[in-house]
Amino acid sequence: MMFTADAHCDVLWKAAENTASVVNAGTLRQGGVNLQNAALFVPPSLPQNRQYALLNKELRIFQEMTQSVQNPNEQHPDYMLSLEGASLIEDDLKEWARLKEAGLEMAGLTWNERNQLAAGSEQSNQFGLTEKGKNIIEWMNHHSIVLDAAHLNEQSFWQALEYAGKTAVSHTNVRSLHDHPRNLTDEQVRALVHREGFIGLTFYPFFINGTDQADFSDIGRQVEHLCSLGAASITGFGSDFDGIANTATGMESPAGFPDLLEWLLQRFHEDTVKGIAGANFHRFRHRHF
Repeated sequence: MMFTADAHCDVLWKAAENTASVVNAGTLRQGGVNLQNAALFVPPSLPQNRQYALLNKELRIFQEMTQSVQNPNEQHPDYMLSLEGASLIEDDLKEWARLKEAGLEMAGLTWNERNQLAAGSEQSNQFGLTEKGKNIIEWMNHHSIVLDAAHLNEQSFWQALEYAGKTAVSHTNVRSLHDHPRNLTDEQVRALVHREGFIGLTFYPFFINGTDQADFSDIGRQVEHLCSLGAASITGFGSDFDGIANTATGMESPAGFPDLLEWLLQRFHEDTVKGIAGANFHRFRHRHF
């Protein structure tokens, strides 16, 4: 079975809210997932005290997940920790250091909103990276935390590239196939190829094709387009499981990975599929984190 990695899911948020999650030990085992990134996410619209309570609960859940990996009698993936939006902590270096100590490997400066660091994907491109945002990226570089540009608007994206050591876009899709501000333009893809970044494809139909339905063929078109731009070696999956309202048919949970990979193997070179399955993200992680 191929090494399989998922560069983004929201299982910590779902678990902290006591909501059923599609990412769990059973579905990860069924899907043969070897590496699962779990994102810390707190809705920025919540009162600050509620955000901190939720963040701390998610950190405890992540600690419990990583401790379970140490049980030799059970099969678990390797878990890694990311931050989806830094509006709560902004430029508080004590909080950044606390998250780093907890295992933080990758972080986004915003969710969809504008904060003191940068502008999110729903914001006008008249707004971009701030001086505080630049300082935080430099701190991240120094502490081996990779920038996740998934939720940055274009202005912030291009400005952040000038400062970031390495950049991932953990969960996104292709704007040439559906024009959505959360999707990458061809120019952005080429820039990430040039900088040896990483692109994780979501299974969210609305990002994939602008409707509420998608299937393996839609995912295949995403892969095909990225390969045409020379991005085969930096492409992988960033499912966004537990953070999206619906998924592409067949990818309702991590358990769908084997069928998707088998479908891709019938249409793309084996080495390409192995890379997209997880080898590309595994290499990116060990090179830059």
